[in-house]
Amino acid sequence: MRIDKTFLRDRFLSIDIRTLGLARIYIALLLLFDLAKRGAEMSVWYFESGLLPNAMLAKYPLKPWGESFLFYVSSDTGVRVAFVLIGLVYLALLFGIFTRVAQVLAAACLLSLQIRVDVVSNGGDFVFCNLMVWTAFLPLGSALSVDAWRANKAGKPKSSPVVSWAVLVVTMQLAIIYFFNAVHKSGETWIDGSAVYWLANQERLVTGLGYWMREHLPFWVFQVITYTSLVIEYLLPLLILSPWGRPRTRRAAILGIWALHLGIAALANVGVFSFVMIAYSMFLIGPEDWEWLREKLRLRRTKDDPLVAALTLPQPGAASESWRRPLRWGANVILAVLVVAATSQVAAENPAISRFVKHEQPKWIKATVMTFRLNQGWKMFAANAPRHDMWLVVDAVTADGRHIDPFNEIASRYADPSLRTIPPWLGQNYYWCDYSVRIKGYRRYHKALGDWIFSHHERTGNADDRVVSFRVYEVSHYPPGPWQDEPRDVKAKVILSKRL
Repeated sequence: MRIDKTFLRDRFLSIDIRTLGLARIYIALLLLFDLAKRGAEMSVWYFESGLLPNAMLAKYPLKPWGESFLFYVSSDTGVRVAFVLIGLVYLALLFGIFTRVAQVLAAACLLSLQIRVDVVSNGGDFVFCNLMVWTAFLPLGSALSVDAWRANKAGKPKSSPVVSWAVLVVTMQLAIIYFFNAVHKSGETWIDGSAVYWLANQERLVTGLGYWMREHLPFWVFQVITYTSLVIEYLLPLLILSPWGRPRTRRAAILGIWALHLGIAALANVGVFSFVMIAYSMFLIGPEDWEWLREKLRLRRTKDDPLVAALTLPQPGAASESWRRPLRWGANVILAVLVVAATSQVAAENPAISRFVKHEQPKWIKATVMTFRLNQGWKMFAANAPRHDMWLVVDAVTADGRHIDPFNEIASRYADPSLRTIPPWLGQNYYWCDYSVRIKGYRRYHKALGDWIFSHHERTGNADDRVVSFRVYEVSHYPPGPWQDEPRDVKAKVILSKRL
């Protein structure tokens, strides 16, 4: 096999338009899911009466760069309208209506949603922004979309494959995530195979299935899962980037990504991280896979079947989009600038990078990274899985003398203000989990927490629920190790207290 310009273009810069169409549909559904999760608790995270009011963030911004149009929406009605409009943008992307515009707007909406509540952002949010930024440079509406249907009706069908530098960027981003996540896992929990066991003992993260597993499965099963996940992470960069052995290597990579991340999602609540990584895997589907599927469907359906027609390329093997158009060249310049900033961030954030490569970042790179959330520090559960757990308990006293926990009435499965230990399987979602971990360090945000607790009666509509005093406890422990029954070093420390 001769390695030349054509070989490199076909292996690294080309992508089937049907792959772009499928990826668009999945990404749009994931955006809608993310919006629904945020919308279910918008009064807590996006309203001025919530835990993160705009007035507080304007006075004490979390980061020097990063803009959100939701910073300028302070009324409850305005936030609701904004969520509806964002939903319409996501629906336009889902159906492929004015897709190019919808892609850019969807990326801007996701950035705004995350930056507005950056205190509760996690790795899944950052990797989602990376995906939205890089795919904004790909024609996701080329197939399986209203735009593609219109083009076909007008006799101007989209050609396949699409050739774009953004294809290489997306696959390189995917490989980089797995490479650094793997090499950073050098701690003893990965060496002795206990990492997944410790993850299952994080009460704030563990799912119902993870809780059942730790209660019923022997320790060696967790060791097998740990070592298997580590091997998959090491193999994935090779399978993703190898120009040889396709489509088998790409299919193996897709299978590995799905197995790894469905396992993580089943065990621990890590937000949208697993599902975003599955979205990345969509870009590894090749034309051979589509032709195999089309042939299977054609044998079972009529040749005029709409699904068979949708999977049939109008111009197989045609040339890609023209590179001469000014907008195309402008997009490539912007892409290059973003790639330079992201590459610099890879060197800055990852400990595995040699000091020789590390450098003082110019201000424009820092601003670009924060504005587009191109964070590149990939060390999930590294160097060790977490072996220390914590939880917040609010002991609030009402006007009629009752003790309640208004925080955990929403945040977890337990709302017992007398608890000074961490009960099993808290059932927190990732917003509450991240807020609980970080709020102690953001003392300037404590007033908003206090105001939110004191306004408990306004949310319940019961005057007897008016809180007159409270204490917020940080409860922590070291989970029991293998063959141990009880947690160690259990502590309960007051981090905030107020009285009217």
